[in-house]
Amino acid sequence: MPKGTTLDGSHLKSLLAWNLPDVSVLEAAAPAGEAAPDTPEALVDEAAEQAVRERFCHFDPDSEVGRVLFPLALDREVRRRAAGVQREAAAEDDAATRAAVEVPPPLASPEALLRDEPKLVSPPEVYQRISEVLRDPTSTVEDAAASIRHDPSLAAKLLRLVNSSFYSRTMRAVGGRFPAKVDSLSRAVMVVGGRQLATLALGVSVLPLFQDIPPHWVNMRVFWEHSVGCAVAAQAIALARGQDDAETAFVAGLLHDIGRIVVFKQASHHMAAAMRRAAAERQPLYALERETLGFDHAELGGGLLRKWQFPAHLEKMVRYHHNLDEPLFLEGPAVIHLADCLATAMGWGGSGNRHVPPLHPAAWEELGLSAEDLAALVPGMEARLAETMHSFFPDRAGPP
Repeated sequence: MPKGTTLDGSHLKSLLAWNLPDVSVLEAAAPAGEAAPDTPEALVDEAAEQAVRERFCHFDPDSEVGRVLFPLALDREVRRRAAGVQREAAAEDDAATRAAVEVPPPLASPEALLRDEPKLVSPPEVYQRISEVLRDPTSTVEDAAASIRHDPSLAAKLLRLVNSSFYSRTMRAVGGRFPAKVDSLSRAVMVVGGRQLATLALGVSVLPLFQDIPPHWVNMRVFWEHSVGCAVAAQAIALARGQDDAETAFVAGLLHDIGRIVVFKQASHHMAAAMRRAAAERQPLYALERETLGFDHAELGGGLLRKWQFPAHLEKMVRYHHNLDEPLFLEGPAVIHLADCLATAMGWGGSGNRHVPPLHPAAWEELGLSAEDLAALVPGMEARLAETMHSFFPDRAGPP
């Protein structure tokens, strides 16, 4: 590659194809006594590195995972800044300045907060139909399709998702025959699987419930970008580990921060106070939530999914993704924990947390991946993030 070549994803894929997983990039040093010029490119690189180092303030960039994750995050930040893409305001950028003068007292309980929101008492009607299919071991392909087709918006989102390149690649990898276009829910069930498609529909059916949050509290475009980023990362991690419930991991990732949205709706001043403290003290937001609310968004989100009778393992993946000290529930939450760390590190949207959460050693050990395994998954995750955002929100541009 000649001097001056700007490396992009195609170059990196070529290097891997040539069995060159490690390369050295040599840079000419400035002559002795002469400072390097402050070129626009150098200024962009410096600003990007400062931003990423601040993001990693709780995550050791010299750790096994940090050594591969930090350069990937830095590369994305440099590309974004060099392209002149302005990062949309995340939740914390708005809400952190809107805390009440006095911090409100902690709330009574997660259950009390959920009782105060009529829309959250019962799940969407389409969810109830899907849930019946999931609970019935004798359900058929047509049963699964029928549970979804009565909601045209949901059906359209699922068909766009199944027609994505991710599923076509997956089918080719296992020797399956993927039709040129999946144009019906019955065919989608045949491609993905009835229970798997119903599980995906569970997560997607929840999206319309959380579109009316006041924009001065949270930028929902940025929030869902982070949620989708976590979802595609969780699915990729599950597949890399050979798990057969990758769709469940996707939905758990999609809904992992749903409790935070409930707090924005029901206790916005508590959340703003937690965000302001987290930003000022450079602390993980979930820890400040526990002090301000009396519980964190993961516990609240798990409570909501239990209230809606979501599958127990999916609920636990959400509930414990910041609480990994319970060994009985470690494997599923560990997938979401790592996916959340990765999505935050890469700057895929934001749900209120400015900093990458510390990676729990037990979670990393449980997953059994190497840092190189994880790094190899990131380009595919990033591509699928843009594609999935378009599937869910076709009228909006994908992330940079």
